[in-house]
Amino acid sequence: MKKLIPLLFAISLVATATYFVVLKPVPVQRHVMAKGAVAREALGSGSIESRRMVGVGFEVTGRVVEILVDQGDLVKEGQVLARLDQKTFQAEVDSARQEVSRAESTLLRLQADIERAQAVLQGATDNLQRTIPLVKAGTASAERLDVAEEREKVAIAELASAEAAMTEGEAGIRVAQRKLARAEVELGRTMLHSPFDGAVVLREREVGDVAVPGSPVLRLAATDTVWSSVWVDESHLAGLRVGLATRVVLRSDPDADWPGFVARIGREVDRETRELLVDIAFKDMPPDLVFGQRVDAWIELSRLNDVLRLPAELLVRRGTEQGVLVEDNSRARFHAVELGLSGRGFFEVTSGLALGDSVLAFRAAKPELKEGDRVAFVGALGGDDDGLGETP
Repeated sequence: MKKLIPLLFAISLVATATYFVVLKPVPVQRHVMAKGAVAREALGSGSIESRRMVGVGFEVTGRVVEILVDQGDLVKEGQVLARLDQKTFQAEVDSARQEVSRAESTLLRLQADIERAQAVLQGATDNLQRTIPLVKAGTASAERLDVAEEREKVAIAELASAEAAMTEGEAGIRVAQRKLARAEVELGRTMLHSPFDGAVVLREREVGDVAVPGSPVLRLAATDTVWSSVWVDESHLAGLRVGLATRVVLRSDPDADWPGFVARIGREVDRETRELLVDIAFKDMPPDLVFGQRVDAWIELSRLNDVLRLPAELLVRRGTEQGVLVEDNSRARFHAVELGLSGRGFFEVTSGLALGDSVLAFRAAKPELKEGDRVAFVGALGGDDDGLGETP
C-alpha cells in the first residue's frame, strides 16, 4: 500500500490536469446577430493647426522698448503688440514737417511776387495804351512809345519768371509733403499690430533686442479656422473627398470623440511615407486646444446602415476560410461566412448567418477557444454599441 500511494497520487494529478485541460468546458458568451451600421474609415494621425500661422515683425530696424503681449495671449486684429524706440523716427517726422512749413511759406512769398508782377504788367500795359494815341496825335515823341513798349515787355518777363518760380514752389511743397508722409509711415512702423484675431504661440524677442526687417518678434496663429491636419495613407486617396464625416480624438483626452468633416485635401503625397495631408474642421471646438498637440482622426469613407454585422473580434480564420464559431452539442464548431464592408469594429455579413443567429463570443476564453473545444455558456455578450453615432 505504501508503494501504491505515490502512484495513485500521480494518477489523480494527471486525471485532474486532463479534466481542466481537455474535458472542462471553456466558459463562453453568446452573441446574437443583429443589424446596425458598418462604416469603413481611414485613420490619420497629425496635430492641431491653424489655417494661418505667421511670424510678425517690424518693417524697420530699431531697438524693442515694449512688448505688450506674451505666449498664450489672445489678440484682436489691429491690436498693438510691441513698440520700437521712436526717437530717431520722430525726429525725421519733425524735420519733414519743418520742410513742409518752409515750403508753404515760400509758396506764399511766390504768390505775392506773382501778384506784384501782375500789377506791374497791368500798369505797363495801361501806360502803353495811353501813349499810342498821343504819339499818333503828335503830342508825344516816338521815344516815349519805345519806352512804354519796353516796360511792358519787362513786366511780362517778370510775371513769367514769378509764375515759373511758383511752379517750382508747388513742386517743392509736394516733395516736402511726400517726405513727411514717408516719415510718418516709418514712425507708424515702429508699432507692431496684429494682422488678425488670433493667439500668440511663441515670443521670439525680448525688450532691448534689436529688431530687423524679416526677423519675427512674435508668432501668431489665427483662431478663426482651427483644424486637425492629419496624414492619411495614399491607399485611401480614391475615397477621400471634401465634406466627409470624421471623428477626432485628442491624445490628451482619448476617451472623447469630436465630430468634424474634411475641409481640405492636399495635392501632394509624401515621397517617403506615401501619406497625404488632410485638414479636418471641427463641428464643435474642443476647449483649451493647444496648437501642435497630437490627434488621431477617423475619416468615414463609406457607410452602410441597418445591415447584419459581426463584431470584428469574433471573426475566426481557418486557412483561407473565414467564419465564426458556433455551439454544436456543447462543442465549438467552425461556421463559414461571407463578409462585405469592413469597418471600425464590425464586418458586414452578406451570407452564412441570419438575424437572430447565435455565435460564440470567446472574450473570456483563456486560452483562446478552438474548434472542437467543449464550451459552457456564462452569459450574453454585451457592449455591442458601434460608437458610430447617428446616421448622417
